[in-house]
Amino acid sequence: MVFAGVIIPLKDWPLQALVMIFPTRWAMIALNSSLGVHNQTTGKDSLIGTDPSYHGTLFSIYSQSDATQRILLAWACLGGIVLLLLITIGLALKAKDVRK
Repeated sequence: MVFAGVIIPLKDWPLQALVMIFPTRWAMIALNSSLGVHNQTTGKDSLIGTDPSYHGTLFSIYSQSDATQRILLAWACLGGIVLLLLITIGLALKAKDVRK
């Protein structure tokens, strides 16, 4: 939860770059954007630079297409992380399966 930006707002770019590899970050972005949460209630967490993490539509300035694009970005990143982990696990198992 620390790297998801829920407890500590991620405002600095080095910290934002570090947490891009954690799936909890992308899951919270997708969840909060789909529920309609916006950054004014969550400590003004940023995704990249000063772009707010959550683009919810409930009492917000973001349109439905903005929220949909943010959810699709989060899903794509989650899918990329899953694919990367599957490839890594496959390569590790293949390397371990070397017969003598």
